[in-house]
Amino acid sequence: MTRPVRLYCLLLALLLPAWLLWHWQPVRDLIRSDAMPLLLAVCALYGAAHLSRMLRLALLTLDQRDKAAALATAHALTAFPSSLLPFKIGEILRLAALFHVYDNRRKALAVWLAERFGDVLVIAALILGLYLLQVEVPPAMQLVFVLFVVVSAFGLMALFAVAKTFVYLNRHLVLSSHSPRGLALLRASHALRQLELDIYRSVEGRLAGFLLVSVLIWVLEIAALALFIQLVSTSWSGFGALFASGVMASLAGSASAAFGLYRSLALIALTALFLAGLALAARIRHTRS
Repeated sequence: MTRPVRLYCLLLALLLPAWLLWHWQPVRDLIRSDAMPLLLAVCALYGAAHLSRMLRLALLTLDQRDKAAALATAHALTAFPSSLLPFKIGEILRLAALFHVYDNRRKALAVWLAERFGDVLVIAALILGLYLLQVEVPPAMQLVFVLFVVVSAFGLMALFAVAKTFVYLNRHLVLSSHSPRGLALLRASHALRQLELDIYRSVEGRLAGFLLVSVLIWVLEIAALALFIQLVSTSWSGFGALFASGVMASLAGSASAAFGLYRSLALIALTALFLAGLALAARIRHTRS
């Protein structure tokens, strides 16, 4: 374990009790609540969603199996601090953790992009499913959903089109361009082409499993939110409104203060478990040496 990682783990170990002390009143109310078993089930469902994300990371790195445990640990140790940052800013922290795990940063970026592609595909498919099944969606969310599907479809098609174009662009530049600008363009084109190949190798032979786990992740997150709404709300607003709330909470990187409490508790438990595992592994290595 490098010195920066040890320092990060120390700061993270200090952050966990600090957060619990800051939110001690609502945590104490949860402990004293009659619905505590069901509220703990909300935490368990959300924790299971993150365990599924670790499984997805393991699938994406089957071509480098020795990185699977390190990837799961990196996810566990960055999930809680990432959840405290709004608008998915925490993804920068997760990406930095992936860079630390892999010797090749392009592979780390490929795994991160593959994760995002999986989420976009699943969310777009679920949104289309809502419309095909004529599930009522809140009017305020209809335009957002339509724009999300259109932008996602256009973005994915553009990526495939650009990827195919790079194959011919590389050949053309190799054969005809010898200027400094042409060589710089060739290097950039080659790097993007290699990134595309890394993404392909990350899902090769396991695309069905990758998509299945991505669906499972979202089912667990929506189930956690559904159970929470059932516990705190006196009325059922419909699956469309529920799904809209879940998608917007995830895309924004934040949730309501109430649901955010249980989400954070699940991530704290996950983080504490992996921190304890790291400390135990370090102690065993020290004893053997």
